[in-house]
Amino acid sequence: MTHAEVATRTPFGHWTKRYIAMNLFWFANNFHWIALISVVIPAQVVVYFGNDNKSAYLPLIIVPGTAAAIFVNPFAGAISDYLKSKLGRRRPFMIAGTIFNVLALVGFALAGQSLLTSTPTGTGIVVMLLLFLALQISNNFANSPWSAIIADQVPAPQRGSASGWYGLMTLLGTIGGFLFAGTVVHLGDPDIKSGNYLTSGFRATFAHEILLFYLVLAAVQTIFVVITVLTVQETPLITQETFHWRTFAQRFRVEPRKHPDFFWVLFTRLLMLTGIWSINNFLLYYFIDVLKRPNAAGDLVVFSGIYLSTSIITTLFGGSFSDRVGRKPLVYLSGVMMTVTCLIFIVFQTYAAALLAGAFFGLGFGAYTSVDWALATDVLPPTDQYGKDMGIWSAAGILPQVIGVGLGGGILYALKAIFGNPTIGYSVLFGIVVVLFSMGTLLVRQVKGAR
Repeated sequence: MTHAEVATRTPFGHWTKRYIAMNLFWFANNFHWIALISVVIPAQVVVYFGNDNKSAYLPLIIVPGTAAAIFVNPFAGAISDYLKSKLGRRRPFMIAGTIFNVLALVGFALAGQSLLTSTPTGTGIVVMLLLFLALQISNNFANSPWSAIIADQVPAPQRGSASGWYGLMTLLGTIGGFLFAGTVVHLGDPDIKSGNYLTSGFRATFAHEILLFYLVLAAVQTIFVVITVLTVQETPLITQETFHWRTFAQRFRVEPRKHPDFFWVLFTRLLMLTGIWSINNFLLYYFIDVLKRPNAAGDLVVFSGIYLSTSIITTLFGGSFSDRVGRKPLVYLSGVMMTVTCLIFIVFQTYAAALLAGAFFGLGFGAYTSVDWALATDVLPPTDQYGKDMGIWSAAGILPQVIGVGLGGGILYALKAIFGNPTIGYSVLFGIVVVLFSMGTLLVRQVKGAR
């Protein structure tokens, strides 16, 4: 009997508690990543290596580790499909990955102290690159197998509700991460213009902020993973299937003709998330370069608070609503809202307009997040290889980070060098993202196996 068959015999009221328990991990995971990629690492790049080349140095640090995670996700997910453990198939990976994740965070905390000295730029970039690589590998080793938990345990008619809880925990973690990062780490336009970020007093304060940030991140990750491991039970795998490397390697083939719906879900997810990450990695720099905000990190938190508040509206109701009307209407809504966001950024480059754009983005982001996971589980190939398939799905969410940071960094750096005005680069970047959002939204129509 499969996990899903067992789940259908479980009272519905019981599953609300189960949804919360199985999705708590995503709170910690998003608290972890959003704060790092959107606020803290971009700020570290400016303070450690200078303001002039920040758009070029940031991709150098982020891209290698993120690219490695593309391969870690399907590999770890597929291995977990075979695991015969008393803890189940997914939890052992979460435990092992989190241990090394926490060690990498502690490494960032300690390295940050020495990088504020006279460390050569090249050496400092390599240190940051290696730590980020370790962080990506360990974290995705933990979260990729866990992405299959809904397909493992939740009946198909309830997956929209379960995905809604995933979206809610994702947003709450994002809110918490932004608020914490913006409160702890301080960097703004006056610091850049005056060169204050180069003074010993500023750097000493910044070193303390960075140390506190990474240690708290490590504590949050540990606490929520422990809660998840203790509250979510798995049935140990009982199978006669023998592991063979050749058979294992063949499982990674994505066959568009055989499973077209799954292919289109992966492709449209790649387009949508590439658009999001092309912007997200450089929002702090937008607030510094274009809006000239005196406390860019703090103002970015305000912006994030607005878009996350509006996203809760569509997230809370989107998952269960999609169980009744289908997933596609929520994807269409998200595409329209996020496209409007980009147009506002292009036409009205003021702080007030940015806050309005944040409200529209939140509505779209919440709608997409609430059904993203459910849409994938609806069209999984008819096998029991959920870990592998959801690992590929997770990789389709990580590849956009590589493309996005490379695309955004390349456009911003090149156009600033050509025109001497950073505003042009941001306008071009937002225009490209409009195209990505439009394609990602329209092509969801190709998914025939989901409403």
